[in-house]
Amino acid sequence: MSTLRVQFAGSTAILAGTAWIAWAVINIATHGGLDIGPPAIGARLALVGQLLTVAFNLLLIPAALIMWRSLGRAHPYLAAVVSACGVSSLVLWAYGVASQGITLHFEVTYLALSGIWWCGIGAMMLPYRRFLGAFTIILGAFALWDSLLTSLWPVPFALYLTAAPKLPLSMAWDFLIGVSLWRARRG
Repeated sequence: MSTLRVQFAGSTAILAGTAWIAWAVINIATHGGLDIGPPAIGARLALVGQLLTVAFNLLLIPAALIMWRSLGRAHPYLAAVVSACGVSSLVLWAYGVASQGITLHFEVTYLALSGIWWCGIGAMMLPYRRFLGAFTIILGAFALWDSLLTSLWPVPFALYLTAAPKLPLSMAWDFLIGVSLWRARRG
């Protein structure tokens, strides 16, 4: 695997994290307007929010593919299955936002797939990158918890808030994995 490809994947993961942060800043500045949509904000700003969401999903695909390839050396079948879950999750979320077709079941699906991906790759990373592996497993556990709570909707808001750490953890993970890949060397 070429260093250039790995560093490209690291760069796109960092860009994904940047898009995530931009989305969050705009959402905070508009008091949740990106979550609500055009009734609360203008159509142009809603489109910017959609594009940022699509970007922070699709920009992670190169990193997912690089991790599949590198972790697949020791665990070929597990890496293939969990990576397929990860890429599927990223594509589904991007498609759902772009088509404005996110339903409750759709959201549960991409959240569960992302949780399986993060827990799986985190477990495979543990022997090599202890902190990054553990961080990834924790993120995956929050995604699975979010998926479960979303599937049981409506749940008390206080209980739903227990899944909230997934958002800042996923933003941080984009940067952690991006820097980790960027620094990677051949072999």
